[in-house]
Amino acid sequence: MAQAVHPIDPAQSALDHRVDNLMAAHQGDARAVIETLLMAIDARTARISFGFVRGRLSEVDPDDA
Repeated sequence: MAQAVHPIDPAQSALDHRVDNLMAAHQGDARAVIETLLMAIDARTARISFGFVRGRLSEVDPDDA
């Protein structure tokens, strides 16, 4: 049996599959995929941020810390 030119990495294959699914869900519109990913990142950042990412740290009252 012939060897593949590039070894198939299972992690890369899984990532490729996820990207293909996103592209299919947005009918091939790459801009829509990017917008969706950015919104997901923003939502995640808002949930986990304690002010360092969004610049909210200055709004924290030192007496409350």
